[in-house]
Amino acid sequence: MSDTDTRSAGKAVDIDARKPLLEVEDLKTHFFSEEGVARAVDGVTYTLLEGETLGVVGESGCGKSVTSLSIMQLIPNPPGRIVGGEIRFRGKNLLGVSEKEMRRIRGNDIAMIFQEPMTALNPVYTVGNQIVEAVMLHQGKDKFEARERAIEMLRLVGIPSPETRVDNYPHELSGGMRQRVMIAMAMCCDPALLIADEPTTALDVTIQAQILELIADLQEKQGMSVLLITHDLGVVAETAHHVAVMYAGKVVEYARVDDLFAKPRHPYTIGLFRSLPDLASHGQRLETIPGIVPPPTNFPSGCRFRTRCPIASQQCAEIVPELVDVKQSDGHAHTVACHKLEEAERL
Repeated sequence: MSDTDTRSAGKAVDIDARKPLLEVEDLKTHFFSEEGVARAVDGVTYTLLEGETLGVVGESGCGKSVTSLSIMQLIPNPPGRIVGGEIRFRGKNLLGVSEKEMRRIRGNDIAMIFQEPMTALNPVYTVGNQIVEAVMLHQGKDKFEARERAIEMLRLVGIPSPETRVDNYPHELSGGMRQRVMIAMAMCCDPALLIADEPTTALDVTIQAQILELIADLQEKQGMSVLLITHDLGVVAETAHHVAVMYAGKVVEYARVDDLFAKPRHPYTIGLFRSLPDLASHGQRLETIPGIVPPPTNFPSGCRFRTRCPIASQQCAEIVPELVDVKQSDGHAHTVACHKLEEAERL
């Protein structure tokens, strides 16, 4: 893989020349209830560079979305609370800033779009009013200027007749149009970081491709970074520059996307790739990862994947594996949390 990594959207990013924009280090977000402590995020570490897309993948319940909500500091308290770690944005630890400062950052410097816009958009306000509110709050524009900005953003995200659609209510728009409105709302303040949490899950395949292309185009025009949370490895292959693979509240593998797809190292990542459908399989049954993801209130000791791993040993039950750097031939970092790396290569 060359120093300049070009994605399908036409975005060229010289990764080695970029500085870290977002650094999540040993983040722990727990939920407290009568049933016990759910360690939804329990030591997550990854870095997002300026102008790049970081794909975060893993099964449902692995902590992907809770990590993103922690970055935005939108964890409901009670029952949830960030109990450890750091979230550094442009070098500043967001966990140390005031709520007033966080409100300024949220929506202005860091924006987020959700997988189901019908639950994120307020049904009793027009989509235009919801964009106008964000522009007035974060950019200090008056109502007329904010409305013009709203129309401009709706046009930018490809909504036809934006001068009319600006006065529509969410229920008057299709799912794809609502997701475009969410993107317009997120982009209206020119954020440096866009967090996209499963932005295409509820959409059909054609609309999915349009939304992903739209995000990539906006990224290229505005130079923002994208944190893309998804369970779809195909989407990651097409859009991401780096990938963080999560399992049971932890990152188990982190690498450049081409390195990961060429040679996954962690047994869980290998299992994910083998479970993908292959057109050349001629009707053969898909491989599966046996067992289920353990509940966050009762993670197994040691490696959390060991109860589903075909090469687990007693060491895996006793010692928590740390992320270690497995050097690539080109010198790029590829970190893996596994005690059995040599055995994993033979899987």
